[in-house]
Amino acid sequence: MELNLEEAFDGPVDLSHRFEISSERLDRPELLHVEPVLFSGRLTKAHPGFVLDGEIEIRGAAACSRCLAPVPFSRSGPVHWAFAPTHRRAAREEDETELAEGDLAIIWYDDLKVPFDPLIDEELQLEIPIKPLCRPDCRGLCPTCGADRNAGPCACQTK
Repeated sequence: MELNLEEAFDGPVDLSHRFEISSERLDRPELLHVEPVLFSGRLTKAHPGFVLDGEIEIRGAAACSRCLAPVPFSRSGPVHWAFAPTHRRAAREEDETELAEGDLAIIWYDDLKVPFDPLIDEELQLEIPIKPLCRPDCRGLCPTCGADRNAGPCACQTK
């Protein structure tokens, strides 16, 4: 999906979209599935560019890093993106001023049509657990027979 910033020149624009994202697109082997990501928000003109404030809803499941059981994850909450034209970036770099906290959150654009999917992908990547665990004391799989040690002891002899 492309975000058309030009639409906000005349006034705020309400947006709502359902993003279908495949697990393969995110390149995370531990990811079992991702439900469609829901976004709703408002795009407004702001100096020097645009601001998009909204709500995002993310749900899915990843494999436990020890026993491979599904581990659900979810997040519903606010998101904020600030967009500024690239020529403003060059002016800021010439100032040789220190980076402010908000500077890293700016999305620089050359064209008034900005790809929106990468922004949603980034939010999703941040919500997928790095090392998902079904529970803190997960015992994992037996390295010899592959039995789930959370279900009970396996018949393998330990040395």
